[in-house]
Amino acid sequence: ALSGRSRRIAMLASVLRSSVSLTVAPRACRGNVDRPTPVRALTIRGRCPVGPAASGRDDAGETSRLGRRQSAMAIATVLSGLEASSYFVRADPGAGQGIPAVTHTVFLDVGLCDSIVRADRALGNKGGVCTSPETLGRITIGLYGNLVPNIVRNFVSLCEASPGEGYAGTVFHRVKPGEYVLAGQAGSYRLGQVQTPGFDSNPEMLSSASFRERHLRPGTVSLAVGAATGEGDSNGGYTSRSAGTEFLITTGPAPAPSLDGENVVFGRVLKGMDVVTRIAAVPTFRPSGNSIAWNQVAEWLRDERAAKARESWSKPTQAIVITNAGVLTRPDPVT
Repeated sequence: ALSGRSRRIAMLASVLRSSVSLTVAPRACRGNVDRPTPVRALTIRGRCPVGPAASGRDDAGETSRLGRRQSAMAIATVLSGLEASSYFVRADPGAGQGIPAVTHTVFLDVGLCDSIVRADRALGNKGGVCTSPETLGRITIGLYGNLVPNIVRNFVSLCEASPGEGYAGTVFHRVKPGEYVLAGQAGSYRLGQVQTPGFDSNPEMLSSASFRERHLRPGTVSLAVGAATGEGDSNGGYTSRSAGTEFLITTGPAPAPSLDGENVVFGRVLKGMDVVTRIAAVPTFRPSGNSIAWNQVAEWLRDERAAKARESWSKPTQAIVITNAGVLTRPDPVT
């Protein structure tokens, strides 16, 4: 990468030397305008400058070139600008940072119902979402199986499971435009939630190493363990035996630093960010002015119900349903 940049800089310097020379325009080029000092202008190969300092006359005499030292300084200024630009690119926290390798790819097909989930729609083993949702599209997710293998394995199993046992038929239950969308809440399938799968104890959810990846890019996929769930104490009330089904996808365009350190990044969206954007555009319930005021009072009084009430403010007014889910690729089995 460095050698390629050096070649581009050398080419630019060559163009500057061969095509353009910085000169001092002689008095003859300035027509009838009499100035006490020369006017600096950009002159190309002996022609008089074009602009405010030029007149309609084309009888320019010779131009005097700047010395080698001044030309070198001009080129150095351009090159130093390029160096400064490359520095600021490198200073970006997301630039140049290693992205974990993708080991599995899965998909989520998403649709939109005309209203919220209704338990009275549920018959037998069917959920309470509409039967013919409007198609929003497919989200393809790459998973970091080498980074957090247990979390990835559990997520894959929920993508493969039949409706009523995994993600198929469940909903995105929280929408925060500019931050994230949230799905996979454990609970009753009649309410569009994931039935608790009873995973084995997962030490990754208690390891600090699992929380090192940051939510820098749109489409970051992470296990909702803390900030997104808001279920009580500092780690969201999770233990090593918690459900581990709730996941979030960041919407961008900016990073979401409030999610860092409390949620486990385990993948990224490979295709379908337009679908994530459409999910984030679904309207949510809006509280009244009185509700906001009373919630602030409850917050000052340290009433835990205030945080719970605020969670309902980001609940979508329509059911955003995962109509289907599955696995596209996985590593070859070790023989």
